[in-house]
Amino acid sequence: MKFGHITFAFALIFGFISCGKNAPTSALTTSSANTSAKIVFVNVDSLLQGYDLYKEQKKMLEDESSATEKSLSSKIKKKKKRSMKFQREVYETQQKAANIEPVDLKVLEEKYNAQGENLAKEEQALMKQRDDAAMGLDKKLTDLQIKLINNIDTYLEKLATEKGYDYILRKGDIGGVMFGKKEYDITADAIKGLNEEHGKTK
Repeated sequence: MKFGHITFAFALIFGFISCGKNAPTSALTTSSANTSAKIVFVNVDSLLQGYDLYKEQKKMLEDESSATEKSLSSKIKKKKKRSMKFQREVYETQQKAANIEPVDLKVLEEKYNAQGENLAKEEQALMKQRDDAAMGLDKKLTDLQIKLINNIDTYLEKLATEKGYDYILRKGDIGGVMFGKKEYDITADAIKGLNEEHGKTK
């Protein structure tokens, strides 16, 4: 589980934010001809970057990912050192096997077999711990994605009702708006409102 994994996962969240009511092309064309229609847009990238909930959760998950990776890396490094020491002991014993009594050699063989099995089990446990941590992180990212989508959609629907917007379009890397006049950009208002809503939950 690398830091890049969580960064990439956060980048994917941008692609799933639906940002309220997105008008299909036909509806937008009709609305453009109807001067009474109120059409505004939000920049999804800026919206998320300014949303306190997103920033808080992003930092928390990145810190958790970094701490887990550091802990696992330390354990794996220690286990690797023990494995190398074990292999060295086995090799040295093999070199001296001709001078060791059969009974003693049998004892050493059983000892090394047990140590080898323990090291193998330890490696399996570490790999499982790594996989479980990655799965846990993926679950938290998915939950955050769902929460962000719900919060943003709910707030923008509320905002549209209060302001009388017919459509709130999405602008960004994967948005449907190539260009929009600044007076129709409600991103700053949306960020302010979302953060006020988030503040009430603390």
